[in-house]
Amino acid sequence: MKKNYTAMLITLALTLSLASCGKKEVEDIPLEPEPTARAIEVMPLSSESIASEYTYSGKVAPNETANVLSTVGGKVAQANYDIGDKVAKGAVLFRMDTTDIENQINVLRASMTAVEASIASAQTNLELVNGATMQAQIDAAKTALENAKLNYDNVKTNYENNKVLFEAGILSETEMNQIQLSYDNAQVAYQQAEQNYDLTANQIPAENQKKAEAAYQSAVAQKASIEAQIKSAQKTISDATITAPISGVITAKNVISGTVLSQAGPAYTITDMSKVKINVAVTQQVINTIAPGQQVNVILSAISEEPFPATITTVNPVANQQGTFDVQVELNNSNGILKVGMLGEVSFTKESANDTIVLPRSCIIEKDNEVYVYIEENGKAKKVLVTTGIDTGENIQITSGLEEGMNVVTKGQTYLTDGEDVQVITDTVLPEEQNQEQEEQTAEQNLSDSEKEE
Repeated sequence: MKKNYTAMLITLALTLSLASCGKKEVEDIPLEPEPTARAIEVMPLSSESIASEYTYSGKVAPNETANVLSTVGGKVAQANYDIGDKVAKGAVLFRMDTTDIENQINVLRASMTAVEASIASAQTNLELVNGATMQAQIDAAKTALENAKLNYDNVKTNYENNKVLFEAGILSETEMNQIQLSYDNAQVAYQQAEQNYDLTANQIPAENQKKAEAAYQSAVAQKASIEAQIKSAQKTISDATITAPISGVITAKNVISGTVLSQAGPAYTITDMSKVKINVAVTQQVINTIAPGQQVNVILSAISEEPFPATITTVNPVANQQGTFDVQVELNNSNGILKVGMLGEVSFTKESANDTIVLPRSCIIEKDNEVYVYIEENGKAKKVLVTTGIDTGENIQITSGLEEGMNVVTKGQTYLTDGEDVQVITDTVLPEEQNQEQEEQTAEQNLSDSEKEE
């Protein structure tokens, strides 16, 4: 019985040993790994727009600034606005005291009354130059001339008759001399009568006419002079009311009611902020792609990261001393949120395209003189050669090789091979990216530890 029990134990031990050896042999045989698909992320393609832009910085400046001066000196009667007040074009900014000028006008008007009386008198004299008095003098001179001529004719006849008698020896020389004297006197009297008549009938009226006309013209000229002085004084009074040449905000004031107007600077400065402008200097790579009237975007980070629309107003075709070109853009500021001096970044579009394929720049692989991407097609990665166009640095245009609807690999493409099985996943970190992130974190940690030791 004991012998049988011992045999049973030996048999059991051998069985267990063989079982153990068999199990070990099974465990040592390597198993082939089950095939797994590489995880990727994809992006379905659709038509988009792309533009390459150049950005330049500039400061916000007012659309227009007006320095308001006064052509009238003296005391300020009234100043109506202070710094920060809004004014409309044509609004009265201030008035100058015009009391002295108004008194001057009153004096001139009194002088005008006297001059008008002088004009009336000169006009009367001018009308009487050839009046009844002058005509009577002419008639008297004419009568005297006629009488002198009649006497001269009689004396001349007597002289000629007696001269015959004298030559015949009938009259003595003494008698002939007396007759000769009478003849000479009559001739002189006749000549004097002719001269007097010419003077009275012709020369005196002409001189009187000139004198009367001169007196009249002088009086008229005096009136014109006074009228001009009155008009000038009235203009000065008009200029004493100073109005706003533009609409805007008062940004400087140098005038105080009741004091003498200061000449240290403009009385008021008005700044129009309904529109603002930004001046930038662009390079030669951009200058030929822009023109007045084009729309651009402006970022004013002090207000918003969203771009403000602006319009190019001027483009200087001549380079400045720095070799760049001055360009001005204009922005609407009707709400008044843009302030002078704010920094803005103006973006100019160099190239643009619509209805085209656009990919993130990171999707593109450039290797072995090839430019390609991977697409996912029926669970497999497919290598597709592409040609590119506009490159913004972040995105890039694909001009050939891809079509709408294709699924382009956006993550995981770095380690892909053509025809490899892939699995599309979303919202997760791919193994390759996780490993890369861990390596970067380890490197940063090592650098930090090294800095601490130092």
